[in-house]
Amino acid sequence: MNTFLTPDLIFFALVAAFLILKLRSVLGRRTGNEKRPKNFFMQEATSLGTEKKKIINDKEAEKSKIFNDSLKDEKGILKNATSVEKICYYDKSFTPKKFLEGAKTAFQTIIDSYAKGDIDKIKYLLSTNVFNNFLKEIKSRSRKKLFLEHTLISIKSAGVEKINIKSTIADIVVKFVSEQVNLLKNEKGKILEGNDEYIENHTNYWTFSKDLKSNNPNWKLVVTKSG
Repeated sequence: MNTFLTPDLIFFALVAAFLILKLRSVLGRRTGNEKRPKNFFMQEATSLGTEKKKIINDKEAEKSKIFNDSLKDEKGILKNATSVEKICYYDKSFTPKKFLEGAKTAFQTIIDSYAKGDIDKIKYLLSTNVFNNFLKEIKSRSRKKLFLEHTLISIKSAGVEKINIKSTIADIVVKFVSEQVNLLKNEKGKILEGNDEYIENHTNYWTFSKDLKSNNPNWKLVVTKSG
């Protein structure tokens, strides 16, 4: 079948070709390698943020160097530094406030796990001696078919009592004053020790220890005493 082009169709085809060529000359052809337009706002913000961050880091590094140098004598040995300053010398992120917040969390987690008889998950927070002592008590309860129900009502206060540093080993004694309800029950649920209607006041002295040169951020519980 033969197709004949009318004068009108030829005219429209020529107009379309002319428009295509015109657009190409103005816009250019896409090659697939065109660069994406820059986001000037993002670029400015990123550059400014990076520069500010660099300035802050440089200032902190300089302050840290001045602080560290001030604690050393001519032989590079720490001198006339307080216990907290000695800890900060090795651990720049340390503050008593942050430490106490972590200690309170550890206190709550450890006594709760001890009461439930599930201390494997917190083994990393305990020294070998404390872990073994806790495990011994838990096994003793299990043999006697006794159950300890513990409720920590509140931690009324937590404060640093003493800091001892020997070489790079730091020991911090924390005094906890808390309100608790502790019930020792037999397998039938009868209360053998404690009173579920009485809140006990407890005073505990826990010693947390850490090698300041260690990359491990956690302090381990090494001693527990009741006041």
